[in-house]
Amino acid sequence: MDQTSRTRNAKLSAFVEWLKANGADFSKVEIRDAESEGGGGVYALERIESEERYAFIPHELVITGKVCHDTVHTNGQPQKEDEDDPKPCRLMLCVFLIHERFVAKEASFWKPYIDILPREFHTPLHFSDEELKFLRGTPAEFAVEERREGYRLEHQKALALVPESVIQRDVLTFENYLWAMTVLSSRSFSKDLMEGSLCDLTADSDVLMPLLDMTNHYPQTIVTWTICDDGIGFSNEGVIEPGQHVVNDYGEKSNEELMLGYGFCVPQNPISCFHIKLNYSQDPLVEAKEHLLAAAGLEKPHDHYIRASGLPRDLMPVLRVMVMTVVDLFYIAQDVQDIDRELLDNVGLRNELRARFLLMFLLEKKLSVLEDSAASLPTEATTSNAQMALAYRTEIEEILRSTISNLRLAEQNIMARACELFESGDHELPRYICTEKAEKTTTGSTSKQAHADAAPSEQFIGSVLITSESFATDQAFLEACEQVDIDEDVLLTLFLLRVRMMPSSPWHMAIRRLDGFKYPMLASEQRASMGDMLAEMGEIHDSLFPLLTEHFGDVFPAEHFTVDRFLWASGIVEAFRVVVPPRCTSGDSEIEGVCLI
Repeated sequence: MDQTSRTRNAKLSAFVEWLKANGADFSKVEIRDAESEGGGGVYALERIESEERYAFIPHELVITGKVCHDTVHTNGQPQKEDEDDPKPCRLMLCVFLIHERFVAKEASFWKPYIDILPREFHTPLHFSDEELKFLRGTPAEFAVEERREGYRLEHQKALALVPESVIQRDVLTFENYLWAMTVLSSRSFSKDLMEGSLCDLTADSDVLMPLLDMTNHYPQTIVTWTICDDGIGFSNEGVIEPGQHVVNDYGEKSNEELMLGYGFCVPQNPISCFHIKLNYSQDPLVEAKEHLLAAAGLEKPHDHYIRASGLPRDLMPVLRVMVMTVVDLFYIAQDVQDIDRELLDNVGLRNELRARFLLMFLLEKKLSVLEDSAASLPTEATTSNAQMALAYRTEIEEILRSTISNLRLAEQNIMARACELFESGDHELPRYICTEKAEKTTTGSTSKQAHADAAPSEQFIGSVLITSESFATDQAFLEACEQVDIDEDVLLTLFLLRVRMMPSSPWHMAIRRLDGFKYPMLASEQRASMGDMLAEMGEIHDSLFPLLTEHFGDVFPAEHFTVDRFLWASGIVEAFRVVVPPRCTSGDSEIEGVCLI
């Protein structure tokens, strides 16, 4: 045994004696060093029955926020930024660990515990630059920098809070703060686990529990904490045989969380996920959308975790709100007091397509970044940290690819559904836009027989979606348009009015069911705030009529192309717009059109 091993064993023996001398009882288990056969941790010395207590720790051996404040004198109390902010008490726990290790030293009551705490860690915050390269393009790459920056800010607060007479500045360094913070991230226990008399000691901070923090993680282990007046007892569900690990469950954590907080990953972890952060702060409708999300009980809509097993429950409802138009928000707002989450489970086929197109765009972009960054990875993962990062990288790439594949299939199914609805004359418009029941009919010239051999996306574009290509179904309109220079959105507006006046058009029933539709700028209560838009649209109409009627009277009869009808149709173009991405088209460009289903 070399000197390093002898020193480590001596420290572990001193820690065990310290636990016993201060009232801890763990006679049924032993603590093994990390270099031991089977690895470090807590092992059973004898058979431990299910729910039989295997360890007891007195309250005096629990490091709480109160212990920290009683030990380290500060310039006042750390301030919380909000009710859910844990950082001030976490900050004090870090300061306490630094104080006991570097200032109190031999005089510290906690010295035997401080001595057995790791000096090196395997979390990405402690990776070498070469090891960090394996995280390029992954969510963890950005999470590492986010954490590092957050800890730097906490460290600055610690410097302001702790007098130099208590901890010298060459001791209260960021490197030492990072060491203490990693001890907490990998060993502390949530205050939410506490109850009874210990609550008075923990206040609003997490805690450190010598001995229990040496148990290793095993998913779905059921651990019972029995809290009494003088301490805490621990037991596990299930028999533990002699020589077996006594384990704990660190909670439902993905490999990203385990790697960032503890420095390890679990093979085939069912909780593993791909983390996406939605950001719509630049959306001009952000205030209305956040209000709607809050009314539906979705108050934390930004972070979502996609697992191999499927999308998280709240992701699609949030995306459906993100892609809502001013029309959706205006009409939903009329009943905002009665909003519930179920309303966001189905906001119509048009909204569903827009939401799924957005999600696919986000995920394909993430996958592209991951693939592009792979070219600059080191040729070989030679360290355990690099191998862990590479395993994590491979895992999330598989989750991304599987999710994208499933979403592509779902997209095709939705567009196939749209084609079926179109053929039957039915619709899935949200109730706040159309309350009329669909009138069953057949659609005519662009029926699915014309696209029978095409993929659902091509059928959708060729028959359901109204685009500039749809003008070919109305030869007179097409010939008239070829002789004038008009913006495409205006042409679509004119075409919808043509469709409305022509029962033979395949979209006639779809447009007529929207006769009662009002774009918000046409609603009386909105006319004042949208006056400029109304004026602009009116000017466009006046620039076209009666000129078009005079030259193409059969195509643009005056009674069907009034200013009110023109404003109505332009509102439909804006409200029912769908942009189909290139991957769903037969070419390299996106296709923009109007979906009335």
